[in-house]
Amino acid sequence: MNADTPAVVADPRCHTGEGPLYHEEAGSVYWVDIPRGQLFRYDLITDDYERILDVDGAIGGFTLQPDGDLLLFCDEGRIVPWNPDSGLGDPVVESVAGEADSRFNDVVADPHGRVYAGTMPADGRGGSLYRLDTDGTLATVETGLAIPNGMGFTSDREAMYLTETDADRIYRYDYDEETGTLSDRAVFVDTADVEGKPDGLTVDAEGSVWSAFWDGGRLTRYAPDGSQAERVPFPARKVSSVTFGGPDYEIAYVTTALGPGEGEPGTLEDEGPGAGTLFAVDLEVTGVPEFRSRVALD
Repeated sequence: MNADTPAVVADPRCHTGEGPLYHEEAGSVYWVDIPRGQLFRYDLITDDYERILDVDGAIGGFTLQPDGDLLLFCDEGRIVPWNPDSGLGDPVVESVAGEADSRFNDVVADPHGRVYAGTMPADGRGGSLYRLDTDGTLATVETGLAIPNGMGFTSDREAMYLTETDADRIYRYDYDEETGTLSDRAVFVDTADVEGKPDGLTVDAEGSVWSAFWDGGRLTRYAPDGSQAERVPFPARKVSSVTFGGPDYEIAYVTTALGPGEGEPGTLEDEGPGAGTLFAVDLEVTGVPEFRSRVALD
């Protein structure tokens, strides 16, 4: 694989491929097709992929639990565990008041195993950001957001990034690791003057932010001070999210979409070669393992 040359490694033609995570025990990258409620797995050793789960409704995102099981964040505020052998478990959260016509979008676990989860705007109201604590309780962090999206933490664990896609911004919050409290939101990057909308993100081992740009056909790397450091183009227009994986977290895995949005999927002619596929690319920087959720499932 050549540096900075994205290569397709899985081609399920996802409507909205999203939320990739590297599962170290499985040696695989997992990701979802949100509106179709499908979960996929790409095996790095065999260089093959499979669809491993279909659910009724949508899967907005997921986290990994300490035992390697997944915690799925679905529509109507439903949060449910999944084990590859026993299947879906009892919901941790059945539903969230006011989210009956919405779904979870991007999610991220923090160093203590809590999960921050955004929901899509619906019925004339903005999206919300929730925090799922390890005891299974859910707290509202923010409301009125124009699509809460990609999240991640600074290397020193003193701040958290949050993307607000339709506001063309990535924010940086002060983050209290002991309590999970977010405060003093500030604009980290304003993307109003660039092509596309910021979507999913990850933070690399050097503390820089890699943001995927929906309708922008690229990843953009931002230094810790918010300055643009690098751009990596993709043939697909709707680049949705990115994670690092592999034994040394040396390869970036990037989801894309046929889209558009929640409607009928587009075409390769409209959305570009590789739309809806999973790409791999050597960004010449390593990543770090994502934190795992530690939510009690009893």
